[in-house]
Amino acid sequence: MSIEKYHWLKDVFNQINFINFPHGIIINGPSGVGKKILAKEISQKIIANFTDGLDKQNQSLFNTDHHPDFYLLDRDKIYLKDIIKQKKESKYWDEEKGYKDVVSFLTLTPSISKNKVVCIMNADSMNEESQNALLKSLEEPSSYSYIIMTTSRPRSLKQTIYSRCQVLNIPHISSYKIDEWLNSQGITDYSSTDFPSYSMPLNILDDIQSDRHNSYKEFILIINEFLNLKIDQGQAIKYINDLDIAFISKINYFVEFLKILLKSKLTSESLSGVYKNFNSKKFSNLKISNIIVELNELRDDFYDVSSINETHVLNYFCSELKQSIRQQ
Repeated sequence: MSIEKYHWLKDVFNQINFINFPHGIIINGPSGVGKKILAKEISQKIIANFTDGLDKQNQSLFNTDHHPDFYLLDRDKIYLKDIIKQKKESKYWDEEKGYKDVVSFLTLTPSISKNKVVCIMNADSMNEESQNALLKSLEEPSSYSYIIMTTSRPRSLKQTIYSRCQVLNIPHISSYKIDEWLNSQGITDYSSTDFPSYSMPLNILDDIQSDRHNSYKEFILIINEFLNLKIDQGQAIKYINDLDIAFISKINYFVEFLKILLKSKLTSESLSGVYKNFNSKKFSNLKISNIIVELNELRDDFYDVSSINETHVLNYFCSELKQSIRQQ
């Protein structure tokens, strides 16, 4: 996937000093901004020995994630066994890359390139034990080894990791720039305003292509019917559960909705579109702010715990909404 199609990533890439390149890089930015695309573009540059490109054979190996000197660790949750092997068992062995863990991969000398690169997506999902296991590879890197990580939350890793890495923050993309990019992709029926304000270009494109572009509007309609007593709490939770989106997205929807409500109250601006019916609602700024704080805390906990009872969480926050937002 060429970085040329993503001008905001190209801008970051062009500012990197490859002459004095660090052995650890952290790419930080919101979900859907293209961190993986940027990470692979940087990796390709390293695998090409910091030249402008790979030959045809190496390019093919890299594009299919089969290059023996490139290891892409792309999972929602990174565990200790992904960083360092726990047992000498055959199931942990990869014929091309050796043991399927970061530390073992980096101890092997390069096969084709002069360098080896590990890309760890969602590095902020590592627990403290996993981060500690990674530290030695960052503290005493081989001259040929490089580690690139992506995070969706700033300062979500141990300070000792940040002290050994360069951080690349992908700048905020304006609604205008997102709409301009969507138009360049042939999408003219939708704009960034049809999606939550935090939605990034690749999120929006994926939602449209996966026919999930109306999920947020459906969520607001469910909340509207619930608060207007057209459906009960059990029905509301069922309808929210039935939305074809991840649980963390549902939490983000709650936060987005409440922030828009709070902003309208603070600025005395009338709501429009799917929010119009909430103009007649009465609520305490403090109560709404407190719910937002709780949702944000839950969002942080989501990355640190193995499982969350989604129905229980939705039941709690729907109850809080019902008690906090009333008809004037």
